[in-house]
Amino acid sequence: MTLTASRGSRAVALAVLALLLALLWLGPVSLYLDMIGDGAEQLAQRGALLQRYEALARAPPPEMPPPAKSPSLFPAVPEAQAVAMLQETIKAAAAANHIEVRSLQVLRNDAGADTGRIGVRVRAAGDVASLGRLLYAVESAQPVLYPDNLQITAPPAPPLDFQLDVTGFRSGGAS
Repeated sequence: MTLTASRGSRAVALAVLALLLALLWLGPVSLYLDMIGDGAEQLAQRGALLQRYEALARAPPPEMPPPAKSPSLFPAVPEAQAVAMLQETIKAAAAANHIEVRSLQVLRNDAGADTGRIGVRVRAAGDVASLGRLLYAVESAQPVLYPDNLQITAPPAPPLDFQLDVTGFRSGGAS
């Protein structure tokens, strides 16, 4: 009986071991294998995405049409011509509004950079109503102009003295 009992207990032990291995396989091992499969799918998707990006990077850029001329910018002319156009615009607006222009000073770009930005400092004299009309004319001008740094001083006798920076932008990078 001891021989058959030991064989029976071995069979039970083997059955218990097989059951434990099956539970181990169904539990953490199968979850781990599923997780590896999901990671492989994500890698495949990202690999396909990478191939699409590489194909786009290798493709030549599409032909861009030339930029349209913007009424908001001075034309692509050398900086000196654009500044002269800006000065003429300001002089015409000042004359139309009965303002005496005393001086025009060209404002230089920072560090000589060709940014397309041009500016003029205007020193002039006129009454309050004329100054208001001048500011309106500058702000509504084409190409677009930006008045800035307005300083008004009231001397003992009229008219008012004022200083104004006017900035515009030109298209292109011609200098």
